[in-house]
Amino acid sequence: MRHGLLLIGLLCFALSPALAQTGQIHGRVTDDATGEPLPGATIAVLATDQRYGTLSNTEGHYTLDLPLGAYTLQFSFIGYTTQRPDPQAINADAPIALDIRLSPTTIALSEMTVTPGRFAIMGNATGGRQTLSQEEIQSIPQFGDDVFRAVTRLPGIAGSDFSARFTIRGGEADEVLVRVDGVELYDPFHLKDIGGGALSIVDIALIEGVDLLTGGFPAEYGDRMSGVFDIRTRTPEPGHTRASLGLSMMNARAYIEGANKRSAWFFSARRGYLDLVLRVMGEDENFSPKYNDAFAKYTYQLNDQHKLQASLLRSHDDLDFVEDNDDRSNTEYGNTYSWLSLDSALSRKLHARTTLLGGRISDQRDGLTLLDDRRSVDFTVADERQFDFLSLRQDWNFAPAPTHYLKWGFDLRHLDAWYDYRSEQRISERDSAGTVQSHFDTTANALDLARYTLGLYAADRIRLADPVALELGLRYDYAGHTNDQVVSPRLNIVYTPDRNTSLRAGWGYFHQSQGIHQLDIQDGETAFHPAQRAEHRVLGLERFFANGLHLRVEAYDKKLTSLQPTYRNWLNAIEIFPELQDDRVRLDFDGVRSHGLEVYLKRDTGGRFTWWMSYALARVEEDIRSIRTDQGTIPFAAEVPGRFDQRHTLSFDLNYRPSARWRFNMAWQYRSGWPYTDRTLRLGETAAGEFFFYDQVGEPNATRYPAFHRLDLRLNRAFKTSKGQVHAYLELTNLYNHGNVRTYEYNFECTNSTTPDCRYRKDPEFWFKLLPSIGLNWNWDL
Repeated sequence: MRHGLLLIGLLCFALSPALAQTGQIHGRVTDDATGEPLPGATIAVLATDQRYGTLSNTEGHYTLDLPLGAYTLQFSFIGYTTQRPDPQAINADAPIALDIRLSPTTIALSEMTVTPGRFAIMGNATGGRQTLSQEEIQSIPQFGDDVFRAVTRLPGIAGSDFSARFTIRGGEADEVLVRVDGVELYDPFHLKDIGGGALSIVDIALIEGVDLLTGGFPAEYGDRMSGVFDIRTRTPEPGHTRASLGLSMMNARAYIEGANKRSAWFFSARRGYLDLVLRVMGEDENFSPKYNDAFAKYTYQLNDQHKLQASLLRSHDDLDFVEDNDDRSNTEYGNTYSWLSLDSALSRKLHARTTLLGGRISDQRDGLTLLDDRRSVDFTVADERQFDFLSLRQDWNFAPAPTHYLKWGFDLRHLDAWYDYRSEQRISERDSAGTVQSHFDTTANALDLARYTLGLYAADRIRLADPVALELGLRYDYAGHTNDQVVSPRLNIVYTPDRNTSLRAGWGYFHQSQGIHQLDIQDGETAFHPAQRAEHRVLGLERFFANGLHLRVEAYDKKLTSLQPTYRNWLNAIEIFPELQDDRVRLDFDGVRSHGLEVYLKRDTGGRFTWWMSYALARVEEDIRSIRTDQGTIPFAAEVPGRFDQRHTLSFDLNYRPSARWRFNMAWQYRSGWPYTDRTLRLGETAAGEFFFYDQVGEPNATRYPAFHRLDLRLNRAFKTSKGQVHAYLELTNLYNHGNVRTYEYNFECTNSTTPDCRYRKDPEFWFKLLPSIGLNWNWDL
């Protein structure tokens, strides 16, 4: 009974705005040049405590019921100039008639989206509508308030609960180029020992917009095979000085910003406090993760032609871990990026951006693992690395005519990498008599090298006719440490038969060199491998409908060749020292192919309800040439599913905003289980007739985990106070507490103690189960 009354109360609360006394405004939206109706034009009410809006119908007519009061309306339609008429006073006596004539505007060639697979997130999209707005990103359930995690809601993007790193269309996480304000970030993640990085070092509060490119990206982006994650940071509004404090389950955050007519500045800092929480709980003795990051940005308008920007991004991680059996590990990671950028408008048609960057990446891992007796050493590790970089980059664009838009530039880098690695591991083997013999295997490598890399690119975007435009691009990349010299041609084309429909196609070669800081020295590698290559073929359709629907359909085929060897752990991918585990193997590939079909559908009428869904049908096939283990190299010559092959992926999001104070988001997702390599326990016999057991690893990726699915919920509430505004949220991850299998722990069990009748029992380990989290942000003007 109490639950029923609570439900009725919540329903009445949600519907209360609709029960208030209302008035009506109506009219017709037409083309100012032709007088033709504009079906599907967006009518939004600005700056109110409620979220109201609607769309015009097929005849251009609209009707909007509003509570009594004065309102400012905004009328917009793709390809037309947005209008904001004078505020309208709504009363109950008589409806208000307001007809609007929108003026058509030509989308500049520089603003056209010719590349398939582009998602505009959080910012102000040009040449198309926003894929996910800032409000929607902030409403999506996302552990840790991390935009890197939020984008996994889009088709073709895969991630996991334990990591903020994501993959694009079956590739690897390191195949994604991450940039902030045009500067490349190398492994920009906290807690790298957990799935490669549990959180990104980029605070969501400093982001103004993101361009996510999932295939066929243009020539200015280089040295990556799968995609681009291009972040733009915020620029404060002139005349305001603001501050903010935030608290979540993962960290505490503070930022302050200000601006005047010529300059603007922004500073943000975060500190993870898992170590403090564990200390309060009395659990800090064995596990102590510490991490923090800071970002500062200052821009100054030198004159009408030149604007200078100075930026600094730093992060630091320190993890101490002592396991129950006295195994010890300590890892420490640091990232520093500092850069100056000069934006120059040399004329109305010619622009340039010059960026000088310097930075350092440092990694340190130390560990000691004991045998079951807690006295004998199993292995020790001492690993220290440092990577320094200095680069000069220029990007130019020139619009000589309405039918041409030229882009060109260079990226010159001096890279210095230093490695010092040593490990000692106990190796136990049976001799011919069946006796177990032990010895220590030592891997020790030190390396210090400095080299240059150079990237050059040029592209011409051409308007062939009114509905057709294409972009031809060419890129050259040189890497001194690998002696790579590669050329990457790119071609993208868009056909727009009307303002609401675009058909796009893309093709190109995308090379990726092994980074000077990515040498697998821990696995005994001392030489770099040649550049890898991907060939993309992408075809996409985008359509905006009059009823507020936004549809995207894309088909892609991605072929990877010249792949460098890859080291993996068959049984457990999350290890602090994966190179010393028994399941470590080296894979040599003849190639990888990824192909699929993706659908994205969204409906946003400007009202209280917004929903979007995505579906992907995909296949990833790895052509393995050989597998190398401690026992030697095994010729394989077979195609197997890729480790991130998820045949079916479906997600659905519903966003409800009954008022400006409340937002509710429900997010459901489903995907096919990832493949994995199974293992079995086998019985062996020595020459002396003694029995022993050993592992037998099955066919690579021949078995799949159960399908993954879960429902997440997030409630956001805004409070206005005399000291600013407070935003609070409650998030429930995996609302129905489904056990999504992450991996299996293989436990030894015997059914009979007198005979050698033993086997492995597979006990599942899970991704996040029901996990509540809360957060709070307080913003105010100074």
